[in-house]
Amino acid sequence: MADGDEQTSQLESALAQEQERLEKLWDAYEQQEQDLNASLDRINRLESDLETKQAMVQSLEELLSERDSHIRELEIERQRQTKVEAEYAPRVDSLEEKVADQTEKYDRLLSITQEMEEELEFAKQAVRARDGWFNQNVSSLEAIAAVSKEWRSIQSGNFPASSSGGGPGGSKADFISAVSKIKGLGKVKAEQLYDGGFHTIETLKAASLDEISGVSGFTKLTAQKIVDGAKSL
Repeated sequence: MADGDEQTSQLESALAQEQERLEKLWDAYEQQEQDLNASLDRINRLESDLETKQAMVQSLEELLSERDSHIRELEIERQRQTKVEAEYAPRVDSLEEKVADQTEKYDRLLSITQEMEEELEFAKQAVRARDGWFNQNVSSLEAIAAVSKEWRSIQSGNFPASSSGGGPGGSKADFISAVSKIKGLGKVKAEQLYDGGFHTIETLKAASLDEISGVSGFTKLTAQKIVDGAKSL
């Protein structure tokens, strides 16, 4: 009987030890399962991160591809521009030379024009001075020409008529005395007017430029002077 109790006691002790060992194995199993679940969660997170990074990598690759394509297009355009520049550079240089040549010609032409304008102004001044001198001395010149003509006529035997007679409409002496008061005219011209058919001051005032300049020895310039001067008589 004692042996049976001892055996029972040994079996109970072995059972208790086995139960303790099983509990430890169960605890170890639960811990391993928890570790496995944690590892699986970590793997899932890593896989998610990997997918995100792969998407980023794909986006970067697409951007790089677009950049490379754009760079190739820019390089092609640069080569085209270089070719165009090489083609047009001689033309541009030629045009610049032509522009420089035309500019030089224009400068020379401008200089010549300025010189011609100065010469023209000098010529105008000379003409004005000549016209002024002529207007001041035309009566004297005409008188000299008339005297010279009359002298040649006398030398040819054609003697002038006596000046003491009076023409129709007034005395010749009175007409000459009055008309010779016109500035720059003189008695010789006054007598020529009388001999030309103008016997009164009124007739002279009413005469036109063509009528007065029609008298031998008279120009339209002198006729205008007579018309202007006759208004004050």
